[in-house]
Amino acid sequence: MKIKYNSFRKYLLLVFSVIFPLGILHGQATLDTQDELITNIFNYGILINSQTTETTSKGSFELRIQHRFGELDLKDFGNTVVQEFLGFDGSANIRFGFTFAVSDRFQLGIGRTKIDKTIDVEGKYRLFRQKETGTPISGTLYFNTAFSTIDFPEVGPNEFFADFETPFEHKFAHRVSYNTQLLLSKKIGENLSLELNPTFIYKNLVPPGHKNLTIATSFGGKFKTGITSSIIFEYAAKFNNRNDNYKNPISLGYEIGTAGHAFQIIISSTNQIIEQNVYSALPLDYTDGKLLIGFNIKRTFWNGNK
Repeated sequence: MKIKYNSFRKYLLLVFSVIFPLGILHGQATLDTQDELITNIFNYGILINSQTTETTSKGSFELRIQHRFGELDLKDFGNTVVQEFLGFDGSANIRFGFTFAVSDRFQLGIGRTKIDKTIDVEGKYRLFRQKETGTPISGTLYFNTAFSTIDFPEVGPNEFFADFETPFEHKFAHRVSYNTQLLLSKKIGENLSLELNPTFIYKNLVPPGHKNLTIATSFGGKFKTGITSSIIFEYAAKFNNRNDNYKNPISLGYEIGTAGHAFQIIISSTNQIIEQNVYSALPLDYTDGKLLIGFNIKRTFWNGNK
C-alpha cells in the first residue's frame, strides 16, 4: 500500500500563517540604511545542506556544485576507509545548481541532483537584515519545488491508496515535493554566526504510516578561524515522520571563502542534498561510526556593473 497526497490546502495555510506576520515585519525593516547593516554573516547561500539568509547581489550568477562520496564505516577501517579510499569508490551523490539574482533581495535557481534524477527550482527572498541597531537578526524566505524524473517502480497487485480500496497507480503529482523555510540568522561579534531554519516539507507521495507534511528545523553556524577560513556545522532535526532508528543528520565542515569563491570540505551523516530528501531519507547512524565525506563549491560571476 502506498499513500497518495492529501489536500494541499493545509500545507498552504500553514505556510501562509508563517509568512503573513513576517510581511508586517518586512514593512518595518528596510535595506536602504546600508551603513547600519551587519554584512558577511555567511560566505555562501548554503551552509552545508541547509540554506543561509545570504543572497547574491543584483545581476550576479552563481554556480554551485555539491558532492557526497560513499559511506564510511569507521569500525571497518581497512575496507571502507583504506580499500574504498575514504568512500571515493562508493556510491556518490552530486548536485549542480545555478542561481541568478533578480534583485539584491530576490534570487531564482535551478538544480539537478543524481539521486532520483531530481530537478528542482528555488526562490529566495530577503525580508530584512541584521543591523547594528534596530534589527537584531536577518530573515529570508526560501521556497523549493523538486521533480523526480526517475522511472516509477512497478506496482504490485496488493498496493492501494490510503482508502485501502482504490488500486494504487502512479501519477505525475507523485513526483513533486515542496520545501518552504523561514531562514533566521544572527552574527555575534566578529567570528560567530548562527542560523535557525524552521522548515516545512510536503511530499505528494509518502510511505504508509507517514504524513505528507514533515515539520523540521535546522540549526547551524560558522566560526571564523582566519581571514578567509571558518569552521561550519549543521544539525537537522525533524519532529514527525520518524522511525525508531532515525538519527537526526549532522554535518561538520571547513570552509575557505572569498568574495567570489567558497570551498567547503565536509563530514556528514547524510548523502542527501536537497532538503526534501534530507528530512525523509534514512541518514547514516553516526553513533555506530558511519559517516561520509563531501564537498561544496560556489563560484559567483558578477555583471559588468559590479
